[in-house]
This record gives sequence, structure tokens and C-alpha cells, in this order.
Amino acid sequence: MKIALIGTAPSSIRLAPYGSKDWVFWGCSPGAYGVVPNPSAWFEIHRYEPGQPWFSEGYCKFLENFDGPVYMAEPTPRVKNCIPLPVEELVSKYGPYFFNSTLSWMFALAIESNPETIGLWGVDMAAQEEYYSQKMGCIWFAQIAQSLGIEVGVPPESDLFVPPPLYGVCETNHAFIKFTARQRELQTRLTDAEQRLRVAQEESTFLKGALDDLGWSQQTWMGNMKERGKEFTSPAHAPVLKTLTDQITTLDVLRKPKVTKMKSNGKGAPDVSVDAG
Repeated sequence: MKIALIGTAPSSIRLAPYGSKDWVFWGCSPGAYGVVPNPSAWFEIHRYEPGQPWFSEGYCKFLENFDGPVYMAEPTPRVKNCIPLPVEELVSKYGPYFFNSTLSWMFALAIESNPETIGLWGVDMAAQEEYYSQKMGCIWFAQIAQSLGIEVGVPPESDLFVPPPLYGVCETNHAFIKFTARQRELQTRLTDAEQRLRVAQEESTFLKGALDDLGWSQQTWMGNMKERGKEFTSPAHAPVLKTLTDQITTLDVLRKPKVTKMKSNGKGAPDVSVDAG
């Protein structure tokens, strides 16, 4: 018998040999129930809470009507084929340290079934919050299975069995040094970008406030209809310019030539005598 453990990682969940009669398929979580076409067992070890985001109406109906065994944390009458997970037996045999994901419980039960092969599809554990805990649990049970002569494998699209860096000594590795330098470069750029973003946000806040103040002023002070717009707008009068204009006019009068008398010159035109003053 070959057992395929199906997770939800999109990189390989659809690559399992679903059409093969050599495999039985064990699935878990609401992310896989609509993808796995012919599961023989299902695992839902979270507290059963219909109506909560994890337990959609469709997923609850799937669990309640599932024809094969549904392994759950406790007896659930609404799920007709519910089987309580044998927690105490598994923990007493394998220890309490690596049951840190649904896949770990699935892996342990698969080992108990003594299959020829255990394969994992849709299982990466690549997110950082899973990397140091859940991934290590899967690797632990994979090594136990191997030690018992069970073949274990994942498709090349999965990085589940890629080992973590060797603590401390990995810092002398060429690739690790390059990755560290690149990380520091990106962190510096990110810090600069965040600083520019803060400045832009402060400017945006100021401009929004200025626009709000301008709008208030416009609505409050623009009610005087005496001040209408004109086709041509003249500058305001300056009193000092009126005084200067009067002075200039006086000077022009004083400098203007005076006409003292007019007489004919016999040619039809008046002869004007000018007093230059």
C-alpha cells in the first residue's frame, strides 16, 4: 500500500497521482477538500466550530457526509464517520515534541499503517512561521518512516526536505555571505524608502489641512456679493501717488510757455509772441 498525504500548498497539490489505484489519499483542511477527487480518509483536528471562518457551510457538509473515516480531536456526533484521534497512544510512542501540525498526526498514523511508501503532495512548509516548527515535525516523522524501511518522498516542486542552514558554520559559506550582503542592501533601501514615505505622508497631511482651511475660508468669507469679479481688475489706489501726481501737474504748469499777445503777420496767420518767462 502507498499512502499520499495531501496538504494545501498550490505548488504540488494537483500533482498527486489521483488516478492511480496503487495509492490511497489522505487529505486535510478546507483548502484541500474541493481539490482531492477521491480521498479515503480525512483529518480535521481543530475544534469543530461551524460558522467560524475555517468551517464554511460547504466544508462542514463535506465533513458530516464524508464516507470514509474523519479523524478529529474529539467525538463529533454531527460528523457521521468521526474517529477520535488516538492522541495518547501516538504521543506515548513518538513523544510530544513534533506533533505541531496536522501533517505530523497524519504522518504518524501513516507509519502505523506500515505502508510501502508515504508520499506528500501540497506540502511545503515554506512560510517562515512554519519553517522552524511544523517543517521540523514532518522531517522528524519522515526520518522515522525511513528508519523503518518505508519509502518517503515529495515531488520536486516541494522544498519540504531541504535541510535548514547549519547553525553558525553556515555563515562562512559563500552563498550565505552573498545572501547576507544582499539582505543588508535591501534593508538599507527599505529604510530609505520608508523615510521618504514618512516625509510624503507628512506633506500629504499638511496639504490636506491646508485645503480644508482654504475650503472653510472660502465658504465663510465669500458671501459678500458686492465684491464681484470684473473683466478688468484695477490695482488699489495709493494716496501717495495722488500727491505726487498733483506735484507733477504743478511743475508742468509752471514750465508751460505763456502767450502774451497775438497779431496778424499779413500772411493770413497770427503772429504769436511768447514769453519764455
